[in-house]
Amino acid sequence: MINPVARGIFDGLVRRAGGVEAVAAVLEARYGVGYKGTVSKMCIGQIGVTIDAAVAVEDFVGAFPLTNHMFERTGREGVRQGCLKDLAAQSTMASGQAHAALIRAFSHLSDDPDRLTPDERAMVIAEMREARQALTDIIDAAEAAG
Repeated sequence: MINPVARGIFDGLVRRAGGVEAVAAVLEARYGVGYKGTVSKMCIGQIGVTIDAAVAVEDFVGAFPLTNHMFERTGREGVRQGCLKDLAAQSTMASGQAHAALIRAFSHLSDDPDRLTPDERAMVIAEMREARQALTDIIDAAEAAG
């Protein structure tokens, strides 16, 4: 996969893993073949990041940002394009409302300030999901702009 976001994520994973030589050794141990030059070319975007390389380095590092990046593509009805300024305003509002719901739940205004009541829990979840969607819309728009 040659896309700048995936390339950047892969490059970051390679750095976390200890560099090109370490990842080449991981690939060699896992698949029987691993070349520093190939890993280096994937990192700089001369060639696409292979699924095998992505899986191996994610497993080695114990973090899965490429898998998450690819999973986020599912369920999209096409990439939403929007004005990033409008999306920034929407995300600010959504995130403010989400945090307000959480803070309110732990304030003197709550029936039980020590834990979420069922109604508060539902409200916090709904508001946080809306905020998360606003951030996802920004990511989608930024990726589409690239």
